[in-house]
Amino acid sequence: MSDLPNISAAETTFAAESSGSIGVLTVRGTLDFTTHEPATEFFDKAFAQFGPNLVVNLLELDFLDSRATGLLVTCWKRALDEGGWLALVAVERGAARALWITGLTSHVPVFPTVEDALAAAPSRDQE
Repeated sequence: MSDLPNISAAETTFAAESSGSIGVLTVRGTLDFTTHEPATEFFDKAFAQFGPNLVVNLLELDFLDSRATGLLVTCWKRALDEGGWLALVAVERGAARALWITGLTSHVPVFPTVEDALAAAPSRDQE
């Protein structure tokens, strides 16, 4: 019998639902170079299904690297370019702390809860 502990790799899950005209996307687990391809595909499908008005919930994120941060910036820019709005749901601790360290939070709206983000979304009249 080995003295080595059991090791399990991080698992990433993506979920999407709608709240009115806004897509609410939740990422759980790891968002890094190993998940870049499925994450990009997930966000592309979310834009196709919900359009450019998205809330991205990162509260259950275990790890976020610079490549994933770049993907979030790309999604934010895409939402703006398509006449929409993208907000992140995160807190300044744990994996999402990188958003504050990189200064991303001074550009992309960040909220502590999905409900707060949805309440702050621009109305259709403002678009």
